[in-house]
Amino acid sequence: MRYAEYIDSLAQQNPYGVPIGLGNWAGGGQVLSFGTTVCIARRYYPDIIPLEAVVRTADWLFGCHPYHNYSFVAAVGAARPKQVFYGNNRADFSFIPGNVAPGLLFRKPDHFENFDDWPFLWGQNEGTIAGNTQYIIFSSALKEIVLNETP
Repeated sequence: MRYAEYIDSLAQQNPYGVPIGLGNWAGGGQVLSFGTTVCIARRYYPDIIPLEAVVRTADWLFGCHPYHNYSFVAAVGAARPKQVFYGNNRADFSFIPGNVAPGLLFRKPDHFENFDDWPFLWGQNEGTIAGNTQYIIFSSALKEIVLNETP
């Protein structure tokens, strides 16, 4: 029940209902970890964990967040998937399909930032093995929920 209370508190902390990172690294890993946790918890405790928590995570990842409507996953989701990443291909302003950006970097006092036209901001646009692995795990859990819970 405490985790359900935590999920409810996120909706009061921000309108997106996901744990937005406010440190010096964009919070994509935190959001993906939360999404994976709610997907797995929903499988075993559907009466406690709301489907909406799963949907909010997918919405954030695929383009519903405060800076722009880009998906943080290259070539996947939203009307405008991100197309510029920092990583192995950083010199050519491109992306690797399925690469996941860390997300929005929070600049105090109240500004979110994620430039899509400049890949060298690694805190916003670096595709990492850890982030991509988290995305694979989350998307697998999300797929199972979508297949089992939609009419």
